Amino acid sequence: MIKRLFVLFLSLLAAAPCLSFDRAHFRELNKKAREFAKQRDWPGMRQILIEIGKEMPALTPVYALRMASVETHLGNKLAALEWVKRYAAMGLTYDLASDDDLKPLLAEAGWKKIAAEMQQNASPVLHADPVCALPIADLMPEDLTFDNSSGSFIVSSIQRHSLYRVSLPRASSPQNDGRQACTLEELPLEAQAKRWPAMAVSFDAPRNLVWMTASAMPDFSGFPKEDEGKAALLAIDSHSGKVVRRFDLESSPPAVLGDMSISPDGTVYVSDSLGGRVFRVAGTPDRAGLDKAKLDKAKMEMIAEDLFSPQTPVLAADGKRLFVPEYPLGIAVIDLTGNGKITYLSHPENVAVTGIDGMHRVGDSLIGVQNGTEPERVVRFRLNHAQTEIEAAEVVEQSAPAMGEPTHAVAANGYVYVSANVGWDKIDDHGKLKEGASFTAPLLLRFPVNVFEQPGDASVYHRP
Repeated sequence: MIKRLFVLFLSLLAAAPCLSFDRAHFRELNKKAREFAKQRDWPGMRQILIEIGKEMPALTPVYALRMASVETHLGNKLAALEWVKRYAAMGLTYDLASDDDLKPLLAEAGWKKIAAEMQQNASPVLHADPVCALPIADLMPEDLTFDNSSGSFIVSSIQRHSLYRVSLPRASSPQNDGRQACTLEELPLEAQAKRWPAMAVSFDAPRNLVWMTASAMPDFSGFPKEDEGKAALLAIDSHSGKVVRRFDLESSPPAVLGDMSISPDGTVYVSDSLGGRVFRVAGTPDRAGLDKAKLDKAKMEMIAEDLFSPQTPVLAADGKRLFVPEYPLGIAVIDLTGNGKITYLSHPENVAVTGIDGMHRVGDSLIGVQNGTEPERVVRFRLNHAQTEIEAAEVVEQSAPAMGEPTHAVAANGYVYVSANVGWDKIDDHGKLKEGASFTAPLLLRFPVNVFEQPGDASVYHRP
């Protein structure tokens, strides 16, 4: 969420397995790397990259490309090709011809085989079906949740600063082409809930609450300039639209409360993608869960900080750990038992876990919406039963004309629904439509929760 605008761009990411690392040390190494790059000191740059690689949780796509770039500058083209090969093994593509640093590799004999693999990586993988189109083209439905009391979805709108209830067409069929329109009905929100772009949304059925976040994103337009950097988490009565409780984060430091989830007992987890923090709104001390009647006594506490653009938090099955995608890095694991320790989910080297925006857990799988990879895709990450590591991954959807730029996913009635063609690629850093661009209708896509339970045509990346 909002990673394109405010994510700390970490161009120097890891290569060696390490489940936790010293972030202060990393920042110092990264500072040195920028100095070497500015001076075009490639031997020094290579050495600092190696040091960074020893510190970080796992190989990332960006790190592989940066190492390839440095080795190319040093004339080590075979080593550079090996890094590009490791990048391609993650199922990704990259246009070397548009990269002056890597362009010399195009003439190498070893490139042809890697190029063929990348071409295959770009092939469409189609396991999702279009359900319906949202009839407001510029809605930009960032997040979605399912209201099981009404059988409808609720989406947040970046451009309209509001929430909309989405009802699927009665004649909806997995075989339709997505041109059928959903029915949209705006929730009757109070003015205070519509002052800034609506970001995350989650439905708490037992308490009949709709939780949403709103953020005055720095440099964005559409709200008073003095609001920049402010953000709020709001609990809203699902029937009246009235704000039951509001938690505000002031503008120092600037925040973007972009993603959230709710546990079965009503505990709310929300991430600040700009400030690198994760917060929790839990129950009062005398109750295990969050009671609507005592919501006024609840507090929003910070449970993690100093992260790199945290995205959608997801509770592990044991309720003791929180999975949080760090957009440029991997999937962080926050210990909720009291010590706040942060580690990272280990995974096979050929499984890319960066660029994840939306995430949803289904049993022992994490459904990740990767809009920060090439190609953008929806991936199922299979965890071991203890949910301590990723054992394999399968691409559910990529390179589909209907997908556009996806953001989030939610499970409902045996399907996983994905908010697609949202429109982030159509706007500039101020939230304005780019010159020559135009919004097209956002879509809801869906695929069966058990899509890969039976042998089938899946793109699978297993532990070697």
